[in-house]
Amino acid sequence: MAAPAPHRTDTLTESHWTRRRHGRITALCEEEVAGTPEIRSVSHYSNGILDFTVLRHPRAPLSSAVTEAGDEDDNESLPTSRLLLCAQDLGAVLRPLGTGELMRTVVANSRGGLWGGRARPGEFLAATTDLPTGVPAMDAAMNRLTTRIRTEIHSLPDELLGGDDQARAHLAAAGATTGPHLDFGTAAEPDTAYEDQLRDVWRTHVNTTDLHYAGYYRNWTLVCVGDVFDTDALGPRFIDVSVRTRRTAYRDLSRSLRGHLVRLTDALALVAPPVVGHAPVDRLVLDVQEGAVYVHWTAADSFLVGVTLDQRQVGNAERRLRGLTQAVGRIPVPH
Repeated sequence: MAAPAPHRTDTLTESHWTRRRHGRITALCEEEVAGTPEIRSVSHYSNGILDFTVLRHPRAPLSSAVTEAGDEDDNESLPTSRLLLCAQDLGAVLRPLGTGELMRTVVANSRGGLWGGRARPGEFLAATTDLPTGVPAMDAAMNRLTTRIRTEIHSLPDELLGGDDQARAHLAAAGATTGPHLDFGTAAEPDTAYEDQLRDVWRTHVNTTDLHYAGYYRNWTLVCVGDVFDTDALGPRFIDVSVRTRRTAYRDLSRSLRGHLVRLTDALALVAPPVVGHAPVDRLVLDVQEGAVYVHWTAADSFLVGVTLDQRQVGNAERRLRGLTQAVGRIPVPH
Protein backbone atom coordinates (compact mmCIF):
# COMPACT_ATOMS: atom_id res chain seq x y z
CA MET A 1 0.00 0.00 0.00
CA ALA A 2 1.35 3.43 -0.93
CA ALA A 3 2.19 5.84 1.87
CA PRO A 4 -0.45 8.54 2.43
CA ALA A 5 0.24 11.84 0.70
CA PRO A 6 1.62 14.54 3.05
CA HIS A 7 -0.76 17.28 4.09
CA ARG A 8 -0.18 20.90 3.20
CA THR A 9 1.78 22.85 5.79
CA ASP A 10 3.27 26.31 6.17
CA THR A 11 6.14 27.44 8.42
CA LEU A 12 6.34 30.82 10.12
CA THR A 13 9.77 31.79 11.43
CA GLU A 14 10.74 34.53 13.86
CA SER A 15 13.37 37.16 13.03
CA HIS A 16 16.14 35.39 14.96
CA TRP A 17 15.56 32.07 13.19
CA THR A 18 18.54 30.81 11.18
CA ARG A 19 18.88 27.67 9.11
CA ARG A 20 22.20 26.94 10.81
CA ARG A 21 20.57 26.85 14.27
CA HIS A 22 17.07 25.60 13.55
CA GLY A 23 17.11 24.09 10.07
CA ARG A 24 17.34 20.39 10.97
CA ILE A 25 14.83 20.75 13.80
CA THR A 26 12.44 22.66 11.53
CA ALA A 27 12.66 19.92 8.92
CA LEU A 28 11.73 17.24 11.46
CA CYS A 29 8.76 19.32 12.68
CA GLU A 30 7.55 19.90 9.13
CA GLU A 31 7.82 16.20 8.40
CA GLU A 32 5.77 15.26 11.48
CA VAL A 33 3.01 17.81 10.82
CA ALA A 34 2.80 16.82 7.14
CA GLY A 35 2.44 13.16 8.10
CA THR A 36 0.01 13.64 11.01
CA PRO A 37 -3.23 15.27 9.84
CA GLU A 38 -4.55 15.40 13.40
CA ILE A 39 -1.95 18.03 14.34
CA ARG A 40 -3.07 21.61 13.81
CA SER A 41 0.29 23.24 14.63
CA VAL A 42 3.71 22.62 16.17
CA SER A 43 5.79 25.39 17.74
CA HIS A 44 9.42 25.39 18.86
CA TYR A 45 10.71 27.51 21.75
CA SER A 46 14.23 28.27 22.97
CA ASN A 47 14.57 29.70 26.49
CA GLY A 48 10.95 30.79 26.42
CA ILE A 49 11.20 32.53 23.03
CA LEU A 50 9.24 31.34 20.01
CA ASP A 51 11.50 30.24 17.13
CA PHE A 52 9.05 28.95 14.52
CA THR A 53 5.60 27.41 14.04
CA VAL A 54 4.55 24.79 11.52
CA LEU A 55 0.87 25.08 10.55
CA ARG A 56 -1.64 22.73 8.98
CA HIS A 57 -3.71 24.06 6.11
CA PRO A 58 -6.63 24.50 6.03
CA ARG A 59 -7.70 25.01 9.65
CA ALA A 60 -10.46 26.85 11.51
CA PRO A 61 -9.71 30.21 13.22
CA LEU A 62 -8.75 30.19 16.88
CA SER A 63 -11.68 30.66 19.23
CA SER A 64 -10.82 33.87 21.07
CA ALA A 65 -11.84 37.48 21.33
CA VAL A 66 -8.18 38.50 21.68
CA THR A 67 -7.30 37.53 18.11
CA GLU A 68 -8.11 39.67 15.10
CA ALA A 69 -9.00 38.74 11.55
CA GLY A 70 -5.91 38.62 9.40
CA ASP A 71 -3.61 37.67 12.29
CA GLU A 72 -4.57 33.98 12.39
CA ASP A 73 -1.10 32.69 11.55
CA ASP A 74 0.69 35.02 13.95
CA ASN A 75 -1.68 34.02 16.78
CA GLU A 76 -1.26 30.29 16.24
CA SER A 77 1.38 29.94 18.96
CA LEU A 78 -0.81 31.64 21.58
CA PRO A 79 -2.39 28.44 23.01
CA THR A 80 0.94 26.64 23.28
CA SER A 81 2.74 29.59 24.86
CA ARG A 82 0.03 29.71 27.54
CA LEU A 83 0.31 25.95 28.04
CA LEU A 84 4.07 26.13 28.54
CA LEU A 85 3.65 28.86 31.16
CA CYS A 86 1.22 26.61 33.03
CA ALA A 87 3.60 23.68 32.68
CA GLN A 88 6.42 25.78 34.14
CA ASP A 89 4.37 26.38 37.29
CA LEU A 90 3.24 22.75 37.53
CA GLY A 91 6.82 21.58 37.09
CA ALA A 92 7.86 23.71 40.04
CA VAL A 93 5.12 22.10 42.16
CA LEU A 94 6.26 18.59 41.20
CA ARG A 95 10.01 19.15 41.54
CA PRO A 96 10.20 18.69 45.36
CA LEU A 97 8.76 15.18 44.94
CA GLY A 98 12.14 14.03 43.62
CA THR A 99 10.76 12.38 40.48
CA GLY A 100 12.69 14.59 38.06
CA GLU A 101 11.76 17.36 35.67
CA LEU A 102 8.41 17.69 33.91
CA MET A 103 9.01 16.40 30.36
CA ARG A 104 5.53 16.23 28.82
CA THR A 105 2.20 17.90 29.49
CA VAL A 106 -1.06 16.89 27.79
CA VAL A 107 -4.36 18.69 28.37
CA ALA A 108 -7.48 17.64 26.48
CA ASN A 109 -11.24 17.67 26.29
CA SER A 110 -13.78 16.15 23.90
CA ARG A 111 -12.98 18.72 21.18
CA GLY A 112 -9.19 18.70 21.05
CA GLY A 113 -6.03 19.14 23.05
CA LEU A 114 -2.62 20.68 23.66
CA TRP A 115 0.80 19.05 24.06
CA GLY A 116 3.91 20.60 25.59
CA GLY A 117 7.27 18.91 26.05
CA ARG A 118 10.94 19.40 26.79
CA ALA A 119 13.58 18.25 24.31
CA ARG A 120 16.35 19.33 26.69
CA PRO A 121 16.76 22.13 29.27
CA GLY A 122 15.70 25.39 27.64
CA GLU A 123 14.30 23.78 24.47
CA PHE A 124 10.58 23.07 24.24
CA LEU A 125 8.08 21.91 21.66
CA ALA A 126 4.33 22.34 21.77
CA ALA A 127 1.44 21.22 19.60
CA THR A 128 -2.30 21.63 19.16
CA THR A 129 -5.12 19.57 17.73
CA ASP A 130 -8.66 20.79 17.09
CA LEU A 131 -10.10 17.39 16.20
CA PRO A 132 -12.24 15.45 18.72
CA THR A 133 -10.28 12.25 18.12
CA GLY A 134 -6.94 13.89 17.41
CA VAL A 135 -5.24 13.81 20.82
CA PRO A 136 -3.83 10.24 20.72
CA ALA A 137 -2.26 10.78 17.28
CA MET A 138 -0.88 14.19 18.30
CA ASP A 139 0.51 12.75 21.52
CA ALA A 140 2.23 9.85 19.78
CA ALA A 141 3.63 12.09 17.04
CA MET A 142 5.02 14.65 19.50
CA ASN A 143 6.57 11.97 21.71
CA ARG A 144 8.24 10.57 18.60
CA LEU A 145 9.33 13.99 17.32
CA THR A 146 10.79 15.12 20.64
CA THR A 147 12.67 11.85 21.03
CA ARG A 148 14.13 12.19 17.52
CA ILE A 149 15.34 15.70 18.28
CA ARG A 150 16.94 14.50 21.53
CA THR A 151 18.61 11.42 20.08
CA GLU A 152 19.36 12.34 16.45
CA ILE A 153 20.29 16.02 16.84
CA HIS A 154 21.46 16.42 20.43
CA SER A 155 22.84 12.88 20.96
CA LEU A 156 20.93 12.57 24.24
CA PRO A 157 19.28 9.39 25.57
CA ASP A 158 15.63 8.50 25.04
CA GLU A 159 13.59 9.56 28.09
CA LEU A 160 10.64 7.28 27.21
CA LEU A 161 8.05 10.02 26.82
CA GLY A 162 4.66 8.39 27.33
CA GLY A 163 6.24 5.22 28.70
CA ASP A 164 7.53 2.03 27.10
CA ASP A 165 5.13 0.33 24.69
CA GLN A 166 6.78 -3.00 25.51
CA ALA A 167 6.27 -2.73 29.29
CA ARG A 168 4.01 -5.40 30.71
CA ALA A 169 0.98 -4.17 32.63
CA HIS A 170 -0.06 -5.49 36.02
CA LEU A 171 -1.82 -8.85 36.07
CA ALA A 172 -4.04 -9.23 39.11
CA ALA A 173 -3.42 -12.44 41.04
CA ALA A 174 -6.48 -14.63 41.46
CA GLY A 175 -7.81 -14.55 44.99
CA ALA A 176 -5.57 -11.70 46.12
CA THR A 177 -6.74 -10.27 49.42
CA THR A 178 -4.16 -7.60 50.12
CA GLY A 179 -4.84 -4.12 48.90
CA PRO A 180 -3.51 -0.59 48.97
CA HIS A 181 -3.33 1.65 52.01
CA LEU A 182 -6.70 3.44 51.81
CA ASP A 183 -8.06 6.55 53.53
CA PHE A 184 -11.50 8.11 53.26
CA GLY A 185 -11.94 11.86 53.13
CA THR A 186 -14.63 14.23 54.33
CA ALA A 187 -16.61 13.79 51.09
CA ALA A 188 -17.01 10.06 51.70
CA GLU A 189 -20.55 9.11 52.61
CA PRO A 190 -21.00 7.44 56.04
CA ASP A 191 -22.11 4.25 54.37
CA THR A 192 -20.23 1.00 55.00
CA ALA A 193 -21.43 -0.64 51.78
CA TYR A 194 -20.28 2.35 49.72
CA GLU A 195 -16.85 2.32 51.37
CA ASP A 196 -16.56 -1.42 50.76
CA GLN A 197 -17.28 -0.94 47.05
CA LEU A 198 -14.63 1.77 46.80
CA ARG A 199 -12.16 -0.43 48.67
CA ASP A 200 -12.80 -3.25 46.20
CA VAL A 201 -12.17 -1.17 43.07
CA TRP A 202 -9.00 0.34 44.58
CA ARG A 203 -7.78 -3.19 45.35
CA THR A 204 -8.29 -4.28 41.73
CA HIS A 205 -6.71 -1.22 40.11
CA VAL A 206 -3.96 0.23 42.36
CA ASN A 207 -0.94 -2.06 42.35
CA THR A 208 2.87 -2.24 42.59
CA THR A 209 3.43 -2.56 38.82
CA ASP A 210 1.78 0.42 37.13
CA LEU A 211 -0.81 2.55 38.99
CA HIS A 212 0.79 3.20 42.39
CA TYR A 213 -1.56 5.87 43.77
CA ALA A 214 -5.10 7.07 43.09
CA GLY A 215 -7.35 9.64 44.74
CA TYR A 216 -11.00 10.44 44.11
CA TYR A 217 -12.41 13.94 44.65
CA ARG A 218 -16.05 15.04 44.44
CA ASN A 219 -17.06 18.70 44.73
CA TRP A 220 -13.30 19.46 45.05
CA THR A 221 -13.24 17.44 48.29
CA LEU A 222 -11.48 14.14 48.93
CA VAL A 223 -13.66 11.03 48.88
CA CYS A 224 -10.94 8.41 49.14
CA VAL A 225 -7.28 7.85 48.33
CA GLY A 226 -5.16 4.73 48.19
CA ASP A 227 -1.58 3.78 47.38
CA VAL A 228 0.99 0.99 47.60
CA PHE A 229 3.84 3.23 48.71
CA ASP A 230 4.49 1.11 51.84
CA THR A 231 5.33 -2.06 49.89
CA ASP A 232 8.85 -3.46 49.67
CA ALA A 233 8.66 -3.32 45.86
CA LEU A 234 8.55 0.49 45.95
CA GLY A 235 10.85 0.96 48.93
CA PRO A 236 13.90 2.12 46.90
CA ARG A 237 11.83 4.94 45.39
CA PHE A 238 11.51 6.59 48.82
CA ILE A 239 15.18 6.96 49.70
CA ASP A 240 15.11 10.76 49.39
CA VAL A 241 11.40 11.52 49.85
CA SER A 242 9.40 9.78 52.55
CA VAL A 243 6.09 8.06 51.99
CA ARG A 244 4.34 10.56 54.25
CA THR A 245 5.84 13.53 52.41
CA ARG A 246 4.80 12.17 49.04
CA ARG A 247 1.25 11.40 50.17
CA THR A 248 0.93 14.93 51.51
CA ALA A 249 2.38 16.43 48.33
CA TYR A 250 -0.07 14.64 46.04
CA ARG A 251 -2.98 15.80 48.20
CA ASP A 252 -1.64 19.36 48.08
CA LEU A 253 -1.36 19.13 44.30
CA SER A 254 -4.96 17.92 44.07
CA ARG A 255 -6.16 20.83 46.19
CA SER A 256 -4.25 23.30 44.01
CA LEU A 257 -5.72 22.02 40.75
CA ARG A 258 -8.59 24.48 40.89
CA GLY A 259 -6.23 27.40 40.30
CA HIS A 260 -4.21 25.63 37.60
CA LEU A 261 -7.43 24.54 35.86
CA VAL A 262 -8.42 28.15 35.17
CA ARG A 263 -5.22 28.78 33.20
CA LEU A 264 -5.26 25.39 31.47
CA THR A 265 -8.85 26.00 30.38
CA ASP A 266 -7.89 29.43 29.08
CA ALA A 267 -5.17 27.90 26.89
CA LEU A 268 -7.19 24.90 25.71
CA ALA A 269 -10.32 26.95 24.91
CA LEU A 270 -8.48 28.78 22.13
CA VAL A 271 -8.35 25.53 20.17
CA ALA A 272 -11.08 23.40 21.77
CA PRO A 273 -13.85 25.48 23.41
CA PRO A 274 -15.52 23.44 26.18
CA VAL A 275 -18.92 21.88 25.65
CA VAL A 276 -21.61 23.66 27.66
CA GLY A 277 -22.50 21.64 30.74
CA HIS A 278 -19.32 19.55 30.67
CA ALA A 279 -15.97 19.87 32.40
CA PRO A 280 -13.75 22.28 30.41
CA VAL A 281 -10.85 19.80 30.70
CA ASP A 282 -11.29 16.02 30.61
CA ARG A 283 -7.69 14.92 31.03
CA LEU A 284 -4.33 16.24 32.24
CA VAL A 285 -1.04 14.33 32.03
CA LEU A 286 2.14 15.48 33.79
CA ASP A 287 4.88 13.13 32.59
CA VAL A 288 8.04 13.50 34.69
CA GLN A 289 11.38 11.69 34.38
CA GLU A 290 10.32 9.03 36.88
CA GLY A 291 6.68 8.33 36.14
CA ALA A 292 3.67 10.60 35.75
CA VAL A 293 0.71 12.26 37.43
CA TYR A 294 -2.69 12.05 35.74
CA VAL A 295 -5.98 13.84 36.36
CA HIS A 296 -9.22 12.57 34.79
CA TRP A 297 -12.28 14.77 35.35
CA THR A 298 -15.73 13.21 35.65
CA ALA A 299 -17.46 16.57 36.15
CA ALA A 300 -16.41 20.20 36.45
CA ASP A 301 -15.72 19.73 40.19
CA SER A 302 -15.03 15.99 40.40
CA PHE A 303 -11.95 14.07 39.30
CA LEU A 304 -9.52 11.22 39.94
CA VAL A 305 -5.77 11.68 40.37
CA GLY A 306 -3.42 8.84 39.51
CA VAL A 307 0.34 8.39 39.91
CA THR A 308 2.97 5.99 38.67
CA LEU A 309 6.60 6.13 39.77
CA ASP A 310 7.82 3.91 36.91
CA GLN A 311 8.58 5.72 33.64
CA ARG A 312 8.20 2.51 31.64
CA GLN A 313 4.62 2.16 32.89
CA VAL A 314 3.35 5.66 32.07
CA GLY A 315 0.99 4.44 29.33
CA ASN A 316 -0.22 1.37 31.26
CA ALA A 317 -0.84 3.37 34.43
CA GLU A 318 -3.09 5.87 32.67
CA ARG A 319 -5.09 3.05 31.11
CA ARG A 320 -5.44 1.59 34.61
CA LEU A 321 -6.66 4.96 35.96
CA ARG A 322 -9.18 5.16 33.11
CA GLY A 323 -10.55 1.78 34.20
CA LEU A 324 -10.71 2.93 37.81
CA THR A 325 -12.55 6.10 36.75
CA GLN A 326 -15.15 4.02 34.91
CA ALA A 327 -15.52 1.66 37.88
CA VAL A 328 -16.05 4.56 40.29
CA GLY A 329 -18.68 5.97 37.96
CA ARG A 330 -20.68 2.74 38.23
CA ILE A 331 -20.91 2.95 42.04
CA PRO A 332 -24.09 4.78 43.17
CA VAL A 333 -23.39 7.60 45.60
CA PRO A 334 -25.51 7.19 48.77
CA HIS A 335 -27.96 9.95 49.55
